[in-house]
Amino acid sequence: MIEAYIYSSCTSCRKTESVLRDSGAAYDARDYFKHRFSRDELAGILARANLTPRDVLSKRSKVYKSRGEELETLGDDELLDLMIQEPTLLRRPLVLGPTGSIVGHDQAKLEEMIVAAGE
Repeated sequence: MIEAYIYSSCTSCRKTESVLRDSGAAYDARDYFKHRFSRDELAGILARANLTPRDVLSKRSKVYKSRGEELETLGDDELLDLMIQEPTLLRRPLVLGPTGSIVGHDQAKLEEMIVAAGE
C-alpha cells in the first residue's frame, strides 16, 4: 500500500495524486493541512521513511524564508515541533511505499513505486 501525505492546494501534490489515481494503484492519501499530524505521528512517519526533519524541510515556504537562519540552528526535535505548528515547513508531497520514500513530486520514482506496489 502506498501512503501519500499531501496538501490539496499544492500543485505537486495534485500531480502526484493524479498519477496514483490514474495508475489504479492501492493508496491512501491524507491532506495533512486538514488532518494535522501529532508530533508522535509525524516522527513515526519520518522514521519509517528513514528521513530526518531536515530532509523534509521546505526552503520554499514563507516561514522558512522569514526565519531561515533561525531554523538552520534548530535540532531535529525542535524542528519537528515547529513542523507540527507550521505544516508549510514540510516539503510535499511525501509518499511512502515498498521502494522507500519520495519527497516532492518525482514522476519516475513514483512510477517505480507504483510498479513495485503491484507486485
